[in-house]
Amino acid sequence: MNPAPGPHLSADDFDAWLSGALAPDTGEHLDRCPECQERADGEREIVAMLDSLSLMSPTPGFADRVMLSVALPDPFALRTLGSFRQRVLATPQAAALAATIAVLIVGSMTASIVWSLGHQQTLAAMGSWLTTEAWNAGWIALRGTASTLIEQPWYTALRSSLDHPARWAMLSAFASLAYVMGVVALRRLLALPAPRMAHVHP
Repeated sequence: MNPAPGPHLSADDFDAWLSGALAPDTGEHLDRCPECQERADGEREIVAMLDSLSLMSPTPGFADRVMLSVALPDPFALRTLGSFRQRVLATPQAAALAATIAVLIVGSMTASIVWSLGHQQTLAAMGSWLTTEAWNAGWIALRGTASTLIEQPWYTALRSSLDHPARWAMLSAFASLAYVMGVVALRRLLALPAPRMAHVHP
């Protein structure tokens, strides 16, 4: 007996054989290979046993009964005070920790109020100092910006071009005209369309 041609069949080849779509050369190997034929017979018996099983379906109302026993939490629901109290007082350690945090918060707030009432002059001096420092920082920034603009190469040409009153007048007129045109255009854009009336001809 001649040996079977080609390699042994794979799992995909057995699936193709069960569905009747096995390639001819692979089928020739199956006809001549006892090992593959034995495995193919076993696969066919398993498929036959599975086909003989009765189909099972859930009883009516199964999905409704399952959903009734499932509790879906609302992620947007706010925790109530009762549930928060239960969580805090669940264990003595949690209650002690919550009490310690509350004492620290209340104590720090009380100490801050007492210190503020007793050191009003210090707070006023600090506020004045902060205001002065902010004003100085703003003034320094403004001077730096002005110095940077003055050092630009186009600043001299712009300043010399605006030395004459006629040029200032032309620039002011152009700016006023642009402003008026912008206002008119804006009013036209914001104006509501007039309702159209249907004319009935006798």
